[in-house]
Amino acid sequence: MNGPPPDVTGAWIHAFEEDTGEAAVYRPADHPFRPARRPRRRIEFGADGTFTEHRPGPDDRPRPVRGHWAWQGANRIAVTFPEGRGGAPFGITVLSRTGDRLLIAK
Repeated sequence: MNGPPPDVTGAWIHAFEEDTGEAAVYRPADHPFRPARRPRRRIEFGADGTFTEHRPGPDDRPRPVRGHWAWQGANRIAVTFPEGRGGAPFGITVLSRTGDRLLIAK
């Protein structure tokens, strides 16, 4: 990816049925998803640098885990959580952001 980082702010839900061998496909939260038995991963990038990942809780209902995100180059995002809350930091490689689709490297 060349140029400035794409705008990834907003809430994104994993459209796993659209995944490819190299990319996980995410759609905006208001996308008309088909029903699925498998839970869908939801991530949110706040314009203020906040990050929320909705993870299955003890009763399988999603629970929010909050942290922070920041760009590390043109296509790499670093996600961190407050110490002891949310787990280890991780990175996300953004392959593209077009219209209503966000592609993240698997």
